[in-house]
Amino acid sequence: MGARPRAITRPVYYVYPLWKRVSFSLIARKHVQYLKQMMRIDEIDELTFPYMEIHSHPLVLIHPYFYPMEAFSRQLAHRIPKLKALIGLDVADSDRLSQHAVDLANKAAAIIVPSRFSKEAYVRSGVRTNVHVLPHGVDPDFVDRPKRDRPFPEILCDLKRSRRLKVLLAYVVHSEYRKGEDILMQVYRGVRKERKDVVLAVKDGFGIRLIEGERQRRIFDGWLRGQQHVDLYDNADLFLLTSRGGGFELPGLEALARGVPVIAAKGGSWDDYMPSWGLVPSRRSGPVFDGNSIHVGRGVEMIVEKAVDKALEILDALDDYKAKAHEYAQNRIKSEFTWPRIARNLKRIIERYV
Repeated sequence: MGARPRAITRPVYYVYPLWKRVSFSLIARKHVQYLKQMMRIDEIDELTFPYMEIHSHPLVLIHPYFYPMEAFSRQLAHRIPKLKALIGLDVADSDRLSQHAVDLANKAAAIIVPSRFSKEAYVRSGVRTNVHVLPHGVDPDFVDRPKRDRPFPEILCDLKRSRRLKVLLAYVVHSEYRKGEDILMQVYRGVRKERKDVVLAVKDGFGIRLIEGERQRRIFDGWLRGQQHVDLYDNADLFLLTSRGGGFELPGLEALARGVPVIAAKGGSWDDYMPSWGLVPSRRSGPVFDGNSIHVGRGVEMIVEKAVDKALEILDALDDYKAKAHEYAQNRIKSEFTWPRIARNLKRIIERYV
């Protein structure tokens, strides 16, 4: 028998945006939720940590890493030497980091990123500290939770039943160019030319927009909560992941977990979880951001004509592709991409440095 893992007795702080809702805080809360089932961990807001007095030599995880390291560089410079170890959690939204970002990353004992694409960007850019890959995930019941008879928003459910429309779904919550909103609209118009029975639902930072042909209207305002989030995927027939960049792009994984076929450009961070049948030929994009101090590289963008062909192929054999997505969720997502499994792997990383 192997030796039992040693209990973690040193304080472990998880620093993240506690009081605002951003994508980083949503991921951090899942890490903390499941880590707390295995170990003690103290949650600290990212705006509080730079001003704390530190005496116990804790191990500190900062998520996201680059923002506070930039914004509070003077305050943190006096605190980092008092830590047992500093671990940063962040992403690579493009294929290269700036030299400034590399210098910041090398101050940490380790960096945790959610995909191989991100790790390769860090290493390629010159990060010398250890870089670990820890993917995002879904809750254990996300795959098998029963579908409701009238999933939210009910207007989509009614359109599907009364007019037999197919719903294409996309998430463009922020960074429209990085999310490929222009590509999304080109793909939708290409599909619409061939099939008049499709509408496009776009989850953005304000709610949900419904696009039918050239007409657009808002059908929901606000954040999705709990079951609403699951329901939106359950109303979808095809998820369009048109992003040029990003460290993981969780909505694509969530859509697959609910049995929704997904198409995405080959060569991005989502390659780690995408089935091969959903990947579309791509080309290298231009810079993902303009004037960003951290992410200075390029991404990939799907070739629109190929994406339209793939979308039409899936819609023409929708039952078959939904069965493929369901099988993929059962066989791969449930075994590799659930939060309890991810938290166990995060605990193992912590144990290496504590």
